[in-house]
Amino acid sequence: MAYALEHVAWETCLIEPRPDREIEEYAKRRMGLPNPALRYFGPVPWLARAMVDLHPEYGLLVHLEQEVADLIGLVVSQENSCRYCFAAVRALLWLQGMDRARIQQLEADLARSDLPPRARAAIALDRIQSRSGPTGLRDAWRAMRRDGVGAEELKEIAFTVAMTDFSNRVHTIPAIPSRPIERMPEQLHVRLLRPLIDRFLRRYRVRGRQTPAATLPSYPFEQLVGAYTGSPIAATLARTLDDMWASPHLSRRCKLLVFAVIARGLPCERCMLELGEALEREGLSRATLGQVLAHLDAPELDPVERLVVPFARETIWYEPAALQRRARALRDRLEVGQFLEAVGVAALANGLCRMAATVVEDPA
Repeated sequence: MAYALEHVAWETCLIEPRPDREIEEYAKRRMGLPNPALRYFGPVPWLARAMVDLHPEYGLLVHLEQEVADLIGLVVSQENSCRYCFAAVRALLWLQGMDRARIQQLEADLARSDLPPRARAAIALDRIQSRSGPTGLRDAWRAMRRDGVGAEELKEIAFTVAMTDFSNRVHTIPAIPSRPIERMPEQLHVRLLRPLIDRFLRRYRVRGRQTPAATLPSYPFEQLVGAYTGSPIAATLARTLDDMWASPHLSRRCKLLVFAVIARGLPCERCMLELGEALEREGLSRATLGQVLAHLDAPELDPVERLVVPFARETIWYEPAALQRRARALRDRLEVGQFLEAVGVAALANGLCRMAATVVEDPA
């Protein structure tokens, strides 16, 4: 079945699969079926868990309908040219009973924006958040509020877009093979088992429930997590951030610099203020940070930071194959854990910095 991204250039995979039974069992408990991509990320446990935990369909959405979340995943993955994630959403829609012609028509509708006004507004918000970050996002947010979309539903839209941005980069940067997912509807045994797989998956795609306030992370994005107080999103984000900051493959300062470079490139002024203060606590002067942001280098950076910081800037706007070639050069100069953590931190920074400006301060 032809589809919108089949001609997107995609390099050979940059990393070798390393099956991790504990991570794979965790995914099966949460998602119902194995996640074939996780075998590539086992050396960095927080990243592998985040790829499971941050999926909105597994108990994180209280206000946003899952069908709309699936549509967002398709739109944003198409916008980011992520062959893997785009194929995964299409396969999921097919497994849920949507025929191939309807999926192709849906892709055409997205390209033409030939949808009802409220759906068009949601797609516009998705595309602006992925394409432009905070720039122009407030206007799209206000337009949806005028159309009657509540603040809590909008926050869940912003989260779904951000986590798709995260997932797109996690799969695109190391060029996780997309063909097995793309070919899934063509496989006889999958077609025969399609109704059973659909029923099985629906057992795990559950609605979220209001939850007690989460413990806010002690490092940046405390306000962002706090904006989701009462939602299961808050606890999931807080746990992911805590695990990411604590992971040993890259220093905390290096991770903060990755976030700062991406926040500056979007730009997100709110994020920059928070990250600048955190970097000062790490002993990095404002003058040095200014030099890093202006030139992507400074004498005070260590060898790993001097490799990772300029790479982070390239993850904001990219063509997949060009970014994958750049990532291959980075991989050749880092340990496996360092490389995977750099991918995960950059991917998470792209998602969170894009959503923070409007979610933290609702411009209603």
